[in-house]
Amino acid sequence: MSLDPTTRLLLALAAVLALGLGAARLARRFGQPAVIGEIAIGIALGPSLLGRVLPDLHRQLFTGAPLTVLGGLAQLAVSLYAFEIGAQLAAETRSRRGAGHRSPLPLAAVSVAVPAAVGLALAPWLVRSDGVGPHGSPGSFAVFLAAALGVTAVPVLARILHDRGLDGTPEGRLSLAAAAVGDGACWALLALALWLAGTLPVGHLALALAGVAGAGLLARRRARAAAGTRPAARVATGARPGAALLLGAVCLAAALSSTLGLHTLFGGLVLGLLWPPAGGPHGELPATAATGLTTLSTVLLPCFFLGAGQQVDLGAELADPGFLALVATVLTASTAAKVLPCAVVGRRGGLPWRDSLRLGVLMNTKGLTELVLLTAGQQAGLISPRLYAALLVVAVAATVLAGPALLLLRERPRAAAEPVLTPAG
Repeated sequence: MSLDPTTRLLLALAAVLALGLGAARLARRFGQPAVIGEIAIGIALGPSLLGRVLPDLHRQLFTGAPLTVLGGLAQLAVSLYAFEIGAQLAAETRSRRGAGHRSPLPLAAVSVAVPAAVGLALAPWLVRSDGVGPHGSPGSFAVFLAAALGVTAVPVLARILHDRGLDGTPEGRLSLAAAAVGDGACWALLALALWLAGTLPVGHLALALAGVAGAGLLARRRARAAAGTRPAARVATGARPGAALLLGAVCLAAALSSTLGLHTLFGGLVLGLLWPPAGGPHGELPATAATGLTTLSTVLLPCFFLGAGQQVDLGAELADPGFLALVATVLTASTAAKVLPCAVVGRRGGLPWRDSLRLGVLMNTKGLTELVLLTAGQQAGLISPRLYAALLVVAVAATVLAGPALLLLRERPRAAAEPVLTPAG
């Protein structure tokens, strides 16, 4: 039966959202972050599973016009997600201005520099293995690989810390702050890779940053002006204009960065860095507006995972021993480059070895942030589809392994001392 494009779109969106929600709950039941289940569903709805088992259904729902619209929703979700990353990085910077905190800079530097060095070392082998995309050069490919191996998924990390009760521990607080700083460096490496590949002229980069900065300053001025209105007027308008202003600013920033050759996420990222904090002292947007857009981003992110899943056919790749060897090599090298150096930094900072190893495991969580970066590199032609699929499997595997590793490293209660038996009488 042939369906009209609108019906196909609505059915596809309903399937993606419903299955993504169910997979997220199932992942949490097995002690995994929700994003693992959502990524798995995105892959399953692509050529890897649905395209093989029910090719007609796959063609009806996830090709042509429906996929184009879902791709637009995915870009909106990624832009909002990048905005959250930028806002969190800015918040971490503000919170660290006082004394009494461990500086996250040494850990952030090590967590990016050592995996980046490993990526540079692996780059020649991966170039010979046809890992470079059609628009990639050896230099841009090496820099992109450094960014891909150095990134940490801040939202996934925050969720793991909350679920495991580690958000109040020294290693939990330190890992979250260092991950936010390190991710900023990885986004800069991605921009450098795009410039080295020739897909991002310097003039376009400067114009994009200036345009996004202008949008952020304008939004800040509008927010402060709105805060100066009479309380009655603000009660009458409610939080909706604030949410609309924020959403419009994110869309404008993402459109500017996309038009000038950058990925849409750069617009959201820079805007998040510039946007005043919710509920701040200068009458910034109410927290309900930011919360509403966070919810919108969470709801729409399964559309992004769907788009990522349409670009890979793991059913074919996993049957190739060479592909499995590629995944095993990159996973082993990248995990060792993250966990061990970060653990050493924690130990030198005064943490016990068990806590230091937990710190290294936490810094190795990938998930959504890695997938966003990989998609940006694949769309820019920096990496081949085969390497994209391999790095996707590495990102998922690294995040899945974090749960069992933290379970092994958890604090064990001390056994009660056995009573001393004395002879009667």
